[in-house]
Amino acid sequence: MLPVDFQIPAGAVLVAVGLLACFAGYRLFRAVLTLYGFVIGALFASTLVAPSQTMAMIVALVAGGLVGAGIMYFAYFVGVMLVGAGLGALAGQALWTEFFGGPNAIVTLVLAVVGAVVAVKVQRYVIVIGTAFIGAQTAVAGAVALAGARLPLPRGAEPVWIGHLGLPAASEGWPFYAWVVLGVVGTLVQLGWGEKGRRRR
Repeated sequence: MLPVDFQIPAGAVLVAVGLLACFAGYRLFRAVLTLYGFVIGALFASTLVAPSQTMAMIVALVAGGLVGAGIMYFAYFVGVMLVGAGLGALAGQALWTEFFGGPNAIVTLVLAVVGAVVAVKVQRYVIVIGTAFIGAQTAVAGAVALAGARLPLPRGAEPVWIGHLGLPAASEGWPFYAWVVLGVVGTLVQLGWGEKGRRRR
C-alpha cells in the first residue's frame, strides 16, 4: 500500500511502462521485462512498510524495484514462458470473473501453465499479444489511478492507495473497453513492426 501522495507518480509510471509494453514489447522485450520487474518488486515492497513512514517507503520502493528488475532481467531466457503464463492467467481471471463473478486461483494457475507451454511453441505471437494486452492492462490501471487521485477520499477511508493491476471487468465500463481497444491496437502495431523487421532481414 502506498501513501495517497504517491498515487499520481505511481499512476504516471504505470501508464508509461504500460504503453511501452503495449506498442514496443516485441522489440524491447528484455527492457520491458526489466521494467515490469521493477514495478512488481516496488509494489510488493510497498506492502512491507507502513504508509506513514515516507523515507522507509521510498527506500523500500527503490530496493524492491531493483531486486524485481534484476530478477526479471536475468529471467530473460525464460521470459517468453513468463509472458505466456501472464497471458494465460489474465485469460483465466477474465473468463472466470465474467461468467462466475470472481477469480478462481486453480483455473488461473492451470491457464498460466497452459499459456507458458503454448508460448514456447509460438514465441513471436505470444510475445506480441502478451505484451500488448498486459501493457494495455497496466496503462489502464495507471489511468484509473490518475483519475482516482482527483477524487476526494470517502469519509473514514485510510489515506493510502493500493496498487491494483487486476484485469478490469466489463461491468466497470470504460477501463474494460479501453483495455480491449488498446490491446488490439498495440497488437496490430507490433505485428506491423515485426513484419517490417523481417522484410529488412
